[in-house]
Amino acid sequence: MAQINDTAAPPHAAIETVIPVKFSGRALEQTASGADGVKNHGLVIDAVLRAVVLVAGVAAVIIMVTSKQSKLMALPFSPTTIVSLDANWNQSPAYIYFVAAFSVAVLYSIITGVSSVLVMKKMGRNSTKLQFCLAILDSLLLAILSSALGAELGVAWIGLKGNHYSFWKEICNAYGSFCHHLAATTIMAIISIVALLLLVWRSFYIFSKKL
Repeated sequence: MAQINDTAAPPHAAIETVIPVKFSGRALEQTASGADGVKNHGLVIDAVLRAVVLVAGVAAVIIMVTSKQSKLMALPFSPTTIVSLDANWNQSPAYIYFVAAFSVAVLYSIITGVSSVLVMKKMGRNSTKLQFCLAILDSLLLAILSSALGAELGVAWIGLKGNHYSFWKEICNAYGSFCHHLAATTIMAIISIVALLLLVWRSFYIFSKKL
């Protein structure tokens, strides 16, 4: 009976060895689920921003290419002669460049969005190499879209206010619908550029945390 009492473990000893193991397992599960949540959150942010670039870019292109307006006007040297004068986006190289740049942005958003989602589903996370390539391409596209918006705004401002030094008269007083299209496409372009800028900032913020 003395030997049995010496080899038996106290009840509280078993409790002390079991409880820490269960607590550690629960902590590891919470840490893993938290990391997965951060990854999923980053994936959602990336997908939403690229979707905004895509939708706003499509809207900007569609509004611009449908901005044609015709107006019947009398010739200054012949008041009895009435002609139809058109205001169309393809009459300005700046507007053509604008449509081309945002068409590229739409195609780019589709390709990068799909490729990013496929890589994350395959690897469970976004690779550093892919993030670096997207950051460089996003920055390049941001510069192109910004220059296209600047060119479009320069021509649109002349159409709105004219240039008295060069004797260029404003046209928005005669082509109101055309100018309204330009205003709407400018708003869509700004939204697309801001979303792309947030993508660039997010990419470089991620790289700064890895340094």
